[in-house]
Amino acid sequence: MRRHPVWALALLLIGGGPLPAQEDRYYREGRYLVHEIAGSIPSGAPRVRVETDVGSVIARASAAPEVRYRIKVRAAAGEEAAARRLLDEMLISAGKSGEAIVFRGQAGRLAANRDLSAEFSLDVPEGTKEVEVITGAGSVEARGLGGAATLATRGGSISADRIGGALRAETRAGNIEVGEILAAARLVTAGGTVRLGAAGGEVLVRSSGGDVIIGRAGGQVRAETGGGNVSVESASGDVFVQTRGGNIHLGRIAGEVAAATGGGSIRVTGAGGGVSCETAAGPIVLRGVDGPVRALTSAGSIRADFLPSNKTFFDSDLQTWQGDIVVSLPESLRVTIRAAVDNSLGQRIKSDFPLKISREAEDTGRPVETAEGTIGGGGSVLRIRTLGGSISIVKSHLNQGG
Repeated sequence: MRRHPVWALALLLIGGGPLPAQEDRYYREGRYLVHEIAGSIPSGAPRVRVETDVGSVIARASAAPEVRYRIKVRAAAGEEAAARRLLDEMLISAGKSGEAIVFRGQAGRLAANRDLSAEFSLDVPEGTKEVEVITGAGSVEARGLGGAATLATRGGSISADRIGGALRAETRAGNIEVGEILAAARLVTAGGTVRLGAAGGEVLVRSSGGDVIIGRAGGQVRAETGGGNVSVESASGDVFVQTRGGNIHLGRIAGEVAAATGGGSIRVTGAGGGVSCETAAGPIVLRGVDGPVRALTSAGSIRADFLPSNKTFFDSDLQTWQGDIVVSLPESLRVTIRAAVDNSLGQRIKSDFPLKISREAEDTGRPVETAEGTIGGGGSVLRIRTLGGSISIVKSHLNQGG
């Protein structure tokens, strides 16, 4: 074991003095000179924080009552003296600050370059209420933590799994991969893909251009991406999703759905509330909707299957400029239908329900086919309109599994 001056890479108690049970060593690892420091700090603090200019960070839960750490700093240089100078430029400190155990990595002028990297590996007690990680460059990983976690990096990926509290994760350049979170999740990336297996609470996801894939959410979901696809397997609350140019696929949603894409398909397997969706170009498929529907596509077909309901619906509106529309309705649903096909060539409206169908010509001379009627004694208005396509209104019991 070798001891080095405090101006070199060293681990010190904040407030002065070396940490107990600390070990450090230098060794070669290929072209790198490595300085490794390991030890433990008696916990007694509800929070653990890592703040470093450079370096990846791994935080795991442990049954041990203390915080155990292993820190490696690597310097790449042709000569050992040059590598030592790089290592000496980075100062690592640790210790208790208020109610937190804090690890800091401060890179000097020479250390802040691509020839130097660091790795923080921490085992924290299972009962730690919060773990916070902030790194200027490097990946972040958290596993099995019992409390909340805040993970941030300016350049690297983030992965987390089995987090007992709320999770906040943000990266400016990288993917976010999350397994199971027992509480709420807030996940933000400037340009990567976001994957979330399950969250026990609300979910907020933002990406500047990657895909968003969400499994199960125990509350409301809000997801936005600058150009990727969005999918949500299930959610116990309302879902709001938006993408500038990808497909949207939503599974079983307990609440309302609002979805918009600049150019892609929208598919919903089930919605316990209403659905409002819009796409610039692509089909819309809505299954098992218990609520009003607003669906608009500039170029694509629309399929909407309504469930039997005792709710009082607001009016619904389905429109496409280039495509066919199929609506499936239960006989018990109280609704008034008003359908129209612009530029109709031949009979383009078909219905399993008795509707009054007529043809007329607009002022421009373009033929228009219309249909009106009521189901279940009438109620909220269902407007259906297409330009040059066809409209089919079918009884839902004739379409099971269709």
